Amino acid sequence: MRQIWNHPLSREILLILLLKIALIFTLWWVFFRAPDTSPPTPEQVSRALLESRPAVDQHKE
Repeated sequence: MRQIWNHPLSREILLILLLKIALIFTLWWVFFRAPDTSPPTPEQVSRALLESRPAVDQHKE
């Protein structure tokens, strides 16, 4: 392992790989991790469904 750090190209490649891994993890953490909110209760779901209006007006000619 000591020989890897003696070569400048190896050092650069390892550094770039570590930075890329950190960047990918950061992007995942910001955009793709699970939301912090709890799932809605059945009462919240039924209220949202019953209070919603249809997207298309069926009575138009």
